[in-house]
Amino acid sequence: MSALDPSLRDKYLVDPYDNWATTQGVPVVTAPAVQLTAVPTQPWPRYGVDGAIAHVEGRCDFLTLFIFDIAAHASATPLRHVYEELVYVVSGSGETDVALWNGVERRITWRAGHMFSMPVNARHEHRAGAEGARLAVFSDTRYLLGLYRNESFLFDNPATFEKRHRKAAGEPWLEAFTRLSPSSGDDGARGELRLADSALGASVMELADGQSTLARRQMQGAHLLCVAGQGVSLSFDDPNGPVSRTPWSTGDVIGLTGMRFHQHVAHGGPARFAVIELGSMASPMFRSRRAAYGDETVYASGAATIARADESDAMKSAQAAPSK
Repeated sequence: MSALDPSLRDKYLVDPYDNWATTQGVPVVTAPAVQLTAVPTQPWPRYGVDGAIAHVEGRCDFLTLFIFDIAAHASATPLRHVYEELVYVVSGSGETDVALWNGVERRITWRAGHMFSMPVNARHEHRAGAEGARLAVFSDTRYLLGLYRNESFLFDNPATFEKRHRKAAGEPWLEAFTRLSPSSGDDGARGELRLADSALGASVMELADGQSTLARRQMQGAHLLCVAGQGVSLSFDDPNGPVSRTPWSTGDVIGLTGMRFHQHVAHGGPARFAVIELGSMASPMFRSRRAAYGDETVYASGAATIARADESDAMKSAQAAPSK
Protein backbone atom coordinates (compact mmCIF):
# COMPACT_ATOMS: atom_id res chain seq x y z
CA MET A 1 0.00 0.00 0.00
CA SER A 2 1.50 3.34 -1.06
CA ALA A 3 2.07 6.12 1.43
CA LEU A 4 -0.32 9.04 1.52
CA ASP A 5 0.69 11.92 -0.74
CA PRO A 6 2.59 14.35 1.54
CA SER A 7 0.70 17.29 0.04
CA LEU A 8 -2.56 15.79 1.33
CA ARG A 9 -1.39 14.41 4.66
CA ASP A 10 -2.00 17.52 6.77
CA LYS A 11 -5.19 18.82 5.11
CA TYR A 12 -8.17 19.22 7.42
CA LEU A 13 -11.14 21.57 7.92
CA VAL A 14 -11.27 21.94 4.14
CA ASP A 15 -14.23 23.94 2.73
CA PRO A 16 -14.52 23.05 -0.98
CA TYR A 17 -17.19 25.68 -1.59
CA ASP A 18 -15.15 28.53 -0.06
CA ASN A 19 -12.09 27.37 -1.97
CA TRP A 20 -14.11 27.37 -5.20
CA ALA A 21 -15.60 30.81 -4.48
CA THR A 22 -12.17 32.40 -4.00
CA THR A 23 -11.02 31.10 -7.40
CA GLN A 24 -13.93 32.65 -9.33
CA GLY A 25 -12.41 36.12 -9.51
CA VAL A 26 -15.56 37.98 -8.49
CA PRO A 27 -16.36 40.02 -5.36
CA VAL A 28 -17.37 37.99 -2.31
CA VAL A 29 -19.50 40.21 -0.07
CA THR A 30 -20.09 39.24 3.57
CA ALA A 31 -22.42 41.32 5.76
CA PRO A 32 -25.34 41.04 8.22
CA ALA A 33 -27.62 42.24 5.40
CA VAL A 34 -26.99 42.50 1.65
CA GLN A 35 -28.80 45.10 -0.45
CA LEU A 36 -29.24 43.38 -3.81
CA THR A 37 -29.09 46.61 -5.84
CA ALA A 38 -25.76 47.66 -4.29
CA VAL A 39 -23.55 44.56 -4.65
CA PRO A 40 -20.56 45.31 -6.96
CA THR A 41 -19.90 42.84 -9.76
CA GLN A 42 -17.01 41.85 -12.01
CA PRO A 43 -16.72 39.57 -15.06
CA TRP A 44 -17.44 35.94 -14.13
CA PRO A 45 -16.10 33.64 -16.88
CA ARG A 46 -17.96 30.58 -15.55
CA TYR A 47 -21.33 32.24 -16.30
CA GLY A 48 -20.38 34.70 -19.05
CA VAL A 49 -21.76 37.73 -17.18
CA ASP A 50 -20.65 40.14 -14.49
CA GLY A 51 -21.30 38.61 -11.10
CA ALA A 52 -20.65 38.44 -7.37
CA ILE A 53 -21.12 36.08 -4.44
CA ALA A 54 -23.02 37.30 -1.37
CA HIS A 55 -22.66 35.67 2.04
CA VAL A 56 -25.08 36.99 4.64
CA GLU A 57 -24.05 36.37 8.23
CA GLY A 58 -25.99 33.53 9.80
CA ARG A 59 -26.52 31.89 6.42
CA CYS A 60 -27.05 28.16 6.41
CA ASP A 61 -24.59 25.48 5.32
CA PHE A 62 -26.80 24.51 2.37
CA LEU A 63 -27.53 27.60 0.29
CA THR A 64 -25.58 30.46 -1.23
CA LEU A 65 -26.44 33.61 -3.17
CA PHE A 66 -25.02 34.72 -6.51
CA ILE A 67 -25.63 38.08 -8.24
CA PHE A 68 -25.65 38.22 -12.07
CA ASP A 69 -25.60 41.42 -14.14
CA ILE A 70 -26.58 40.80 -17.76
CA ALA A 71 -25.96 43.70 -20.15
CA ALA A 72 -28.68 44.98 -22.48
CA HIS A 73 -29.50 42.43 -25.20
CA ALA A 74 -26.67 40.18 -23.95
CA SER A 75 -26.84 36.51 -23.00
CA ALA A 76 -25.25 34.48 -20.25
CA THR A 77 -23.28 31.35 -21.12
CA PRO A 78 -25.64 28.42 -21.86
CA LEU A 79 -25.30 25.97 -18.96
CA ARG A 80 -26.70 22.92 -17.28
CA HIS A 81 -25.97 22.03 -13.67
CA VAL A 82 -27.19 19.59 -11.06
CA TYR A 83 -27.46 22.21 -8.32
CA GLU A 84 -30.92 23.70 -7.95
CA GLU A 85 -31.73 27.38 -7.88
CA LEU A 86 -34.45 29.96 -7.36
CA VAL A 87 -33.85 33.12 -9.40
CA TYR A 88 -35.23 36.49 -8.25
CA VAL A 89 -35.30 39.33 -10.78
CA VAL A 90 -33.95 42.38 -8.96
CA SER A 91 -34.22 44.75 -11.93
CA GLY A 92 -34.70 44.74 -15.68
CA SER A 93 -36.35 42.11 -17.83
CA GLY A 94 -35.48 39.29 -20.17
CA GLU A 95 -36.09 35.66 -21.00
CA THR A 96 -34.60 32.26 -20.36
CA ASP A 97 -34.68 29.45 -22.92
CA VAL A 98 -34.79 25.99 -21.35
CA ALA A 99 -34.30 22.60 -23.03
CA LEU A 100 -35.74 19.56 -21.27
CA TRP A 101 -34.29 16.05 -21.27
CA ASN A 102 -36.03 15.19 -24.58
CA GLY A 103 -35.01 18.37 -26.42
CA VAL A 104 -38.37 20.09 -25.97
CA GLU A 105 -37.73 23.80 -25.47
CA ARG A 106 -39.60 26.24 -23.29
CA ARG A 107 -39.16 29.97 -22.75
CA ILE A 108 -39.54 31.83 -19.45
CA THR A 109 -40.23 35.57 -19.89
CA TRP A 110 -39.42 37.51 -16.74
CA ARG A 111 -39.19 41.04 -15.31
CA ALA A 112 -38.42 42.76 -11.99
CA GLY A 113 -40.30 41.18 -9.09
CA HIS A 114 -40.52 37.73 -10.65
CA MET A 115 -39.01 34.57 -9.20
CA PHE A 116 -38.40 31.58 -11.46
CA SER A 117 -36.70 28.21 -11.55
CA MET A 118 -35.60 25.72 -14.20
CA PRO A 119 -35.79 21.91 -13.88
CA VAL A 120 -32.59 20.48 -12.45
CA ASN A 121 -29.78 19.93 -15.02
CA ALA A 122 -31.88 21.34 -17.87
CA ARG A 123 -29.79 23.29 -20.38
CA HIS A 124 -30.73 26.98 -20.17
CA GLU A 125 -29.63 30.41 -21.36
CA HIS A 126 -30.52 33.75 -19.75
CA ARG A 127 -30.93 36.76 -22.05
CA ALA A 128 -31.60 40.37 -20.96
CA GLY A 129 -33.88 42.92 -22.59
CA ALA A 130 -33.17 46.49 -23.66
CA GLU A 131 -32.41 47.79 -20.14
CA GLY A 132 -30.27 44.87 -19.01
CA ALA A 133 -31.05 42.85 -15.89
CA ARG A 134 -29.79 41.98 -12.42
CA LEU A 135 -30.62 38.51 -11.06
CA ALA A 136 -30.26 37.17 -7.51
CA VAL A 137 -29.73 33.40 -7.63
CA PHE A 138 -30.30 31.28 -4.51
CA SER A 139 -28.85 27.79 -4.93
CA ASP A 140 -27.58 24.72 -3.09
CA THR A 141 -24.14 25.00 -4.73
CA ARG A 142 -22.54 25.38 -1.31
CA TYR A 143 -23.89 22.08 -0.08
CA LEU A 144 -23.22 20.08 -3.24
CA LEU A 145 -19.64 21.29 -3.64
CA GLY A 146 -18.99 20.34 -0.03
CA LEU A 147 -20.63 16.96 -0.52
CA TYR A 148 -19.04 15.90 -3.83
CA ARG A 149 -15.94 18.13 -3.93
CA ASN A 150 -16.02 18.07 -7.70
CA GLU A 151 -16.91 21.05 -9.90
CA SER A 152 -17.31 18.89 -12.99
CA PHE A 153 -19.95 16.79 -11.25
CA LEU A 154 -22.07 19.93 -10.89
CA PHE A 155 -21.57 21.45 -14.35
CA ASP A 156 -20.72 18.53 -16.67
CA ASN A 157 -23.08 15.85 -15.43
CA PRO A 158 -24.88 13.96 -18.24
CA ALA A 159 -27.76 12.76 -16.03
CA THR A 160 -31.07 13.49 -17.77
CA PHE A 161 -33.41 13.59 -14.74
CA GLU A 162 -36.23 12.50 -17.03
CA LYS A 163 -38.71 11.80 -14.22
CA ARG A 164 -38.00 15.16 -12.58
CA HIS A 165 -38.36 16.98 -15.92
CA ARG A 166 -41.66 15.25 -16.65
CA LYS A 167 -43.03 16.33 -13.28
CA ALA A 168 -41.69 19.87 -13.62
CA ALA A 169 -43.27 20.23 -17.06
CA GLY A 170 -46.70 20.16 -15.41
CA GLU A 171 -45.87 22.79 -12.77
CA PRO A 172 -45.36 26.58 -12.94
CA TRP A 173 -41.80 27.79 -13.44
CA LEU A 174 -42.36 31.50 -12.72
CA GLU A 175 -44.34 33.61 -10.28
CA ALA A 176 -44.65 37.33 -9.55
CA PHE A 177 -44.67 38.37 -5.91
CA THR A 178 -47.20 41.07 -6.76
CA ARG A 179 -49.63 38.41 -8.00
CA LEU A 180 -49.28 36.13 -4.99
CA SER A 181 -52.25 36.07 -2.63
CA PRO A 182 -51.26 33.83 0.29
CA SER A 183 -54.01 32.70 2.63
CA SER A 184 -54.30 34.71 5.84
CA GLY A 185 -53.18 33.23 9.15
CA ASP A 186 -52.83 34.31 12.75
CA ASP A 187 -49.42 35.79 12.00
CA GLY A 188 -49.99 37.26 8.55
CA ALA A 189 -50.59 35.88 5.11
CA ARG A 190 -48.47 32.83 4.32
CA GLY A 191 -48.02 30.78 1.17
CA GLU A 192 -45.48 28.61 -0.63
CA LEU A 193 -43.78 29.05 -3.98
CA ARG A 194 -43.60 25.74 -5.88
CA LEU A 195 -41.58 26.18 -9.06
CA ALA A 196 -40.30 23.55 -11.51
CA ASP A 197 -40.40 20.73 -8.95
CA SER A 198 -37.50 22.37 -7.12
CA ALA A 199 -36.15 21.00 -3.84
CA LEU A 200 -35.63 24.62 -2.74
CA GLY A 201 -38.56 26.08 -0.83
CA ALA A 202 -39.75 29.68 -0.57
CA SER A 203 -42.30 30.55 2.10
CA VAL A 204 -43.94 33.87 1.26
CA MET A 205 -45.09 36.08 4.15
CA GLU A 206 -47.09 39.30 4.16
CA LEU A 207 -47.53 41.40 7.32
CA ALA A 208 -49.58 44.51 8.03
CA ASP A 209 -47.86 47.50 9.62
CA GLY A 210 -46.89 46.55 13.18
CA GLN A 211 -47.85 42.91 12.70
CA SER A 212 -45.42 40.14 13.63
CA THR A 213 -45.06 36.47 12.90
CA LEU A 214 -45.04 33.92 15.68
CA ALA A 215 -41.58 33.14 16.99
CA ARG A 216 -40.44 29.94 15.24
CA ARG A 217 -37.29 27.91 15.57
CA GLN A 218 -35.41 27.89 12.27
CA MET A 219 -33.78 24.47 12.06
CA GLN A 220 -31.45 24.39 9.04
CA GLY A 221 -30.88 28.11 8.53
CA ALA A 222 -32.34 30.17 5.70
CA HIS A 223 -32.20 33.37 3.66
CA LEU A 224 -34.87 36.06 4.09
CA LEU A 225 -35.54 38.18 0.97
CA CYS A 226 -37.59 41.36 1.44
CA VAL A 227 -39.51 42.17 -1.74
CA ALA A 228 -41.61 45.09 -0.39
CA GLY A 229 -41.76 47.27 2.73
CA GLN A 230 -39.50 47.15 5.73
CA GLY A 231 -39.21 45.48 9.08
CA VAL A 232 -36.94 43.79 11.56
CA SER A 233 -36.12 40.18 12.45
CA LEU A 234 -35.61 39.22 16.08
CA SER A 235 -33.37 36.23 16.82
CA PHE A 236 -32.74 34.47 20.11
CA ASP A 237 -31.83 31.13 21.65
CA ASP A 238 -34.27 31.40 24.56
CA PRO A 239 -37.38 33.59 24.85
CA ASN A 240 -36.09 34.93 28.18
CA GLY A 241 -32.56 35.55 26.92
CA PRO A 242 -30.87 38.25 24.81
CA VAL A 243 -32.60 39.22 21.56
CA SER A 244 -30.61 40.34 18.48
CA ARG A 245 -32.23 42.58 15.85
CA THR A 246 -31.55 42.71 12.11
CA PRO A 247 -33.45 45.39 10.16
CA TRP A 248 -34.38 44.89 6.52
CA SER A 249 -36.11 46.78 3.71
CA THR A 250 -37.00 46.26 0.05
CA GLY A 251 -34.17 44.47 -1.76
CA ASP A 252 -32.38 43.30 1.39
CA VAL A 253 -31.35 39.71 2.09
CA ILE A 254 -30.47 38.57 5.61
CA GLY A 255 -29.55 35.20 7.12
CA LEU A 256 -31.66 33.26 9.63
CA THR A 257 -29.31 31.16 11.73
CA GLY A 258 -30.22 27.53 12.24
CA MET A 259 -31.36 26.22 15.64
CA ARG A 260 -32.50 29.70 16.78
CA PHE A 261 -35.91 31.27 17.17
CA HIS A 262 -36.80 34.04 14.70
CA GLN A 263 -39.66 36.50 14.70
CA HIS A 264 -40.33 39.04 11.94
CA VAL A 265 -42.07 42.40 12.44
CA ALA A 266 -43.27 44.90 9.80
CA HIS A 267 -43.13 48.62 10.51
CA GLY A 268 -43.78 51.80 8.53
CA GLY A 269 -46.35 50.01 6.38
CA PRO A 270 -47.05 46.47 5.17
CA ALA A 271 -44.15 44.20 4.27
CA ARG A 272 -43.76 41.15 2.06
CA PHE A 273 -40.83 38.77 2.15
CA ALA A 274 -39.79 35.22 1.29
CA VAL A 275 -37.88 32.76 3.49
CA ILE A 276 -35.78 30.55 1.21
CA GLU A 277 -34.21 27.28 2.32
CA LEU A 278 -33.37 23.75 1.27
CA GLY A 279 -36.49 21.59 1.39
CA SER A 280 -39.78 22.38 -0.34
CA MET A 281 -43.39 21.40 0.27
CA ALA A 282 -43.12 18.71 -2.42
CA SER A 283 -39.68 17.55 -1.25
CA PRO A 284 -39.16 18.53 2.42
CA MET A 285 -35.72 16.83 2.71
CA PHE A 286 -35.61 17.05 6.53
CA ARG A 287 -37.91 15.89 9.32
CA SER A 288 -38.08 19.43 10.66
CA ARG A 289 -39.24 20.68 7.25
CA ARG A 290 -41.91 17.98 7.13
CA ALA A 291 -43.16 19.17 10.51
CA ALA A 292 -43.17 22.80 9.33
CA TYR A 293 -45.41 21.79 6.45
CA GLY A 294 -47.87 20.13 8.83
CA ASP A 295 -46.73 16.50 8.94
CA GLU A 296 -47.44 15.44 12.53
CA THR A 297 -46.13 11.88 12.05
CA VAL A 298 -42.46 12.87 12.22
CA TYR A 299 -40.32 13.98 15.13
CA ALA A 300 -38.52 17.28 14.57
CA SER A 301 -36.04 17.65 17.41
CA GLY A 302 -36.07 21.17 18.81
CA ALA A 303 -38.77 22.45 16.46
CA ALA A 304 -41.07 24.84 18.27
CA THR A 305 -43.37 27.81 17.93
CA ILE A 306 -43.78 30.23 20.80
CA ALA A 307 -47.42 31.16 21.33
CA ARG A 308 -48.40 34.81 21.68
CA ALA A 309 -49.30 34.35 25.33
CA ASP A 310 -45.84 32.96 26.08
CA GLU A 311 -43.78 35.72 24.47
CA SER A 312 -41.36 37.14 27.04
CA ASP A 313 -41.21 40.79 28.07
CA ALA A 314 -37.80 41.06 26.37
CA MET A 315 -39.23 39.86 23.07
CA LYS A 316 -42.22 42.19 23.29
CA SER A 317 -39.95 45.14 24.03
CA ALA A 318 -37.64 44.33 21.11
CA GLN A 319 -40.64 43.82 18.81
CA ALA A 320 -42.20 47.16 19.75
CA ALA A 321 -39.00 49.22 19.38
CA PRO A 322 -38.61 50.94 15.98
CA SER A 323 -35.72 49.77 13.82
CA LYS A 324 -32.72 52.08 13.60
